[in-house]
Amino acid sequence: MGSDTLSYWGCYYTNRYIVSSFISHASNFGPETEPLRLSDSILERLEYSPRDVQGSQDIVLLVPKNEDGELDIEDYEGPTPTMFSDSTVEAVVNFTIGDDPDLSGFKIVFPDDPDAEDLDVSMYGGYNKFYIFLYAYRILIGRFPELEPHMIYATLASSECRWYKDEEYSKIADQYAWFWRVADVVEDDIEEPGDAGYDDNLGKWEFFWLKLLSAEDKSEDEIIRDAWFGKGRLYHFACADDFPKSEPFASFPAAGQSDTLFSKLPFDVLDYLCDAYLSIGEASSLLCLNRSLRAALLPFINTFAQKAIARRHPYWLPIVAPCLRGDEEQLFWEQMWEGLGGEVPWAPYARECEQSPGMRNRQRIWGMADRFKDHIKAQGWLDGRTHAKLSASTIQYSGFTLYAS
Repeated sequence: MGSDTLSYWGCYYTNRYIVSSFISHASNFGPETEPLRLSDSILERLEYSPRDVQGSQDIVLLVPKNEDGELDIEDYEGPTPTMFSDSTVEAVVNFTIGDDPDLSGFKIVFPDDPDAEDLDVSMYGGYNKFYIFLYAYRILIGRFPELEPHMIYATLASSECRWYKDEEYSKIADQYAWFWRVADVVEDDIEEPGDAGYDDNLGKWEFFWLKLLSAEDKSEDEIIRDAWFGKGRLYHFACADDFPKSEPFASFPAAGQSDTLFSKLPFDVLDYLCDAYLSIGEASSLLCLNRSLRAALLPFINTFAQKAIARRHPYWLPIVAPCLRGDEEQLFWEQMWEGLGGEVPWAPYARECEQSPGMRNRQRIWGMADRFKDHIKAQGWLDGRTHAKLSASTIQYSGFTLYAS
């Protein structure tokens, strides 16, 4: 896991064991008399998926162009430029980590040209370049296609743009966005390892994570939940377009025999209650109250869930963005449900989304996109504009074709 000039959108990493390997290493600094007992099963449940790893390496480069219209990819040591106009910044897709990412080595690749060599790009010391993950970029311009690359670039470069430090939107502000720093904790409040008898070489953040994962007053499931969705917030680095696949409900728990208030309500009232007030989980739980209520609601539970997702959780649905590779979410979505004839089992799908780190991260980025749009609108950059860039384009660099949004 290396440097990230846009770290509040996430951080790239090179293997799925990044969390467990770090924790295992940090545990060696505990006192010999009372070593920490970290369960192997806990460490195994801290692994990211191969899809998460790949998603962290699919990146979009935001870079200005020089007077000749070519990408200005050389390192720029001066102050970050902030004033741009149309067609002065490009968002280059097919940007990824290079052979030496720990030294800020990145590259632009050319998948459609087997004879083209990768174009190396260094992000170290380059104050004129930013990157954003492809899945985050798709959400941003898929929702707000009127946002031009130069607007996004200027927003990232602005010293006024500091809302990303808010609690839910990550407190990472360092160049080196190590995963453990995303935890919901104030650094000054972390206990010094030496005060607890630990090696002084153990950092405060490492000590925080060791204590979180070795809590004696919590079950293993509670510890894992806290690591991914609670204080640890590891979901920040999960791939935000990895939609979870689910199977239709095969059966539900045996329903009770006694009548309830819900079973005596007319169906149109139940439909209104489920649609207007109940969460998907609450609506599903009604199926377990008694047989008559279950028989009335079961054929419609997916309809309830679908309407609830559209109204309350639109980030659980795929988005199509006006850029190269902008339709990948939709294609993935269609392939995922192909075996079910295209019919989505909405209720079980929603239940999977509620437990998915990637969908939690997607919700976070969805909120960041709203703030991004509000910031750009407040600057007046959208005044009198329409959706100007709605298709992929290409630009030239040293004889090669670069793919841009």
